Amino acid sequence: MTKLRDPITVENTLLIVMGTITVERAAEVTERSPGYIRALSNPDTRERLAFEDAIKLDLEWRAQGQEGYPLLETYERILQSQAETRFASAAAIGRLACIVAKEAGEATAALVEASMPGATRATWKAALRELEEADQANGPAMALLRELIDPPHVSALDQPP
Repeated sequence: MTKLRDPITVENTLLIVMGTITVERAAEVTERSPGYIRALSNPDTRERLAFEDAIKLDLEWRAQGQEGYPLLETYERILQSQAETRFASAAAIGRLACIVAKEAGEATAALVEASMPGATRATWKAALRELEEADQANGPAMALLRELIDPPHVSALDQPP
C-alpha cells in the first residue's frame, strides 16, 4: 500500500515525478542512490530534496516530454501560501493600526479641547464619545495580536477532511 502524502508537498510531487521518469532515472540524473531518492519522497524521513537535485529532476521531466516544472511549481505554491499567511497578519495589523491611530488622535484632540477654559458640557460629552470610540478601536487590534501570539488550537476533528 502506498503511503499517503499531503498534497502540495515536495514529497508528493517527487513521487509523481518518479512515477513518470522512474526512480532509476531520478537517481542517475541526481547522482544519488535509488534508496536515497525513494527516502526523499517519504515525509517521515529526515532526508530532504536538495534544490540542485530538484532542478535536475525538473529538467529531466521536461526532457521526457512532460509539461511544466512540477517541483519548481510546488515550491512556488508553498512559498506563496506561506507568504500570504505571514504577510496577511502584517497587513491586518497595519490596517488596524491606522484605525487605532485615527481614533486615538481624535480622542486626544477632543480631550485637549475639553481641558480648555470655557469648555462646556457638550465639549466634555464629545470628548467622552471620542474616548469611547478610541477604546472600541483597540479591541480588534488586541484580539488580532492575542491570536497571533497564541493561535487557537485546531483539533483534527475540527479540520475538514
